[in-house]
Amino acid sequence: MVRQYRSATTLAALAAATLLVTACGGDDSPPSDDKVEGARKSSPAQSSPAPPADGPEIELPGSVELVFEDWESDDPEEQAVLDSGAQRQRATYEAITRNPPDPNTEFIALYNMKGTGAWTSLQDWIGEFKDAGATVAGTFRFFDPEVRVAGNGITATLRFCSDERAADQKDRESGEVLAQPDPYEYVEYSTTLQKNDDGKWQTADVSNNRDACDAGGLSQ
Repeated sequence: MVRQYRSATTLAALAAATLLVTACGGDDSPPSDDKVEGARKSSPAQSSPAPPADGPEIELPGSVELVFEDWESDDPEEQAVLDSGAQRQRATYEAITRNPPDPNTEFIALYNMKGTGAWTSLQDWIGEFKDAGATVAGTFRFFDPEVRVAGNGITATLRFCSDERAADQKDRESGEVLAQPDPYEYVEYSTTLQKNDDGKWQTADVSNNRDACDAGGLSQ
């Protein structure tokens, strides 16, 4: 019998594949205003942008669709942050939908900074799918992104909303939809990214807030 995920492990939390900030051991506060370049929302763009030119193509099964709305910026550095954030989502779901789920894929290592709260939580989370014989299916929508790049050029925050109303957790073998302990529709994710030694953005910390988003996007 597939065990029930703990209450924090809802589909919305799975979308970012990380625990709450108290479990991550991180700080989701954005850089101070006097050190922020940009601090603006992305400009309107296509719904599902292609992978960045310098990044791998991450293939997902036909049962899973990730939709990124307005996921582009006119600023190249902000766009690099957005690209890394989108690729992290693709890497997470690619790892979860493998048989068995694998928290140590090459894609997970590319977009998550090892040794951080985001890395540890993601390892544990994907491991739970493996232990439970579970997977996901459906459409995951990520929208209303807001990017802040610190003046030092090596730290950034990416906030966005997630909508998993059209997605389900399923038993891998039977395909049975698994009941959620406390399902909800929209969640805000606040992620902190850092540049690694190769100058690539990687996620270091993630927190979520179930009351900060609605159908219109982030609450201001």
